[in-house]
Amino acid sequence: AATIAAEGAPPGQRGRFIAAVFSMQGWGMLLSCLLVLLLLAVGAPLEWIWRSVLMFGAIPSAAVIFIRSKMEETEIFKEAHEEQNSFSSHFATALGHIRSFWRPLVGTTMTWLLLDVTFYGTGSFKHRISSSLAPGHTSGDPRQEVWEEAKVASLCCCLAIPGYLLSVAFIDRIGRYNLQLWGFLAMAVNFFAVSCLSSMRLPASAHWCMFVCFGFTFLFSNFGPNTTTFMLPAEVYPTLVRATCHGLSAAAGKLGAVIGTVAFSPCEAAFGIEAVLGACGCVCLLGALFTVGFTREAAEDLRELDGLLPVKSDARQ
Repeated sequence: AATIAAEGAPPGQRGRFIAAVFSMQGWGMLLSCLLVLLLLAVGAPLEWIWRSVLMFGAIPSAAVIFIRSKMEETEIFKEAHEEQNSFSSHFATALGHIRSFWRPLVGTTMTWLLLDVTFYGTGSFKHRISSSLAPGHTSGDPRQEVWEEAKVASLCCCLAIPGYLLSVAFIDRIGRYNLQLWGFLAMAVNFFAVSCLSSMRLPASAHWCMFVCFGFTFLFSNFGPNTTTFMLPAEVYPTLVRATCHGLSAAAGKLGAVIGTVAFSPCEAAFGIEAVLGACGCVCLLGALFTVGFTREAAEDLRELDGLLPVKSDARQ
């Protein structure tokens, strides 16, 4: 989606265009929470609810696959692949180009990986985190627990969605590099704030402060690296390897998501929620360091990137 949006965007509006495409993630997350709440409200059995939500999400996915199969490739893609007559020649040429762009590849893969360690590690356990920060009475009723989890997730989405909208509005003015760097730093500040406030054992009347700071980690993720890590791999590589490098970067992100979700529970049990949130802040600082060291600003014109490629004979050597 990112490469198609980048190559098909109107002149001068590429940043907004890609950010708007990516913002659908937030609306989809909110819709899934609201659908769970709706099914609970009408008395649907729990065994039906998760299956219904999963099936509902599969419908637009299947529609997208079908529509994409009917779409033509962009002009810039066709031009870049004119001389690629076989898979082996394309693979050899693409491998040579990827080696030439190793530095931005380190940047796009590592920043996406580090972001998703925190984004999915904390995002998959929102209710447990909120319960740890503000412990209260648990009814033991499975339906009530699912209701509370969906409600907390909905509130987090309501804090996160403005981040997507801010990215659409300001991405071209702020720039991808600055938005990613300061987004990581803002996330780190909020993670450290939640960790510190939780260790202070605030009275119940002040628990909302911790929840707001926790919600702000999602806001600054979306108004920051969650958007830019999706965008930059589609804007810093030449056309011939753009989708490949974007796929490698996304795969690194999913590896980070696995690390975050698998490590969360044992780390919480061993060190406590305050230490886990503090560690998330440190991961965000590491993401900021990789941004400074390896991230470049997006190209004004994607065709300029194609002009940076080595000649064909060099790529085969």
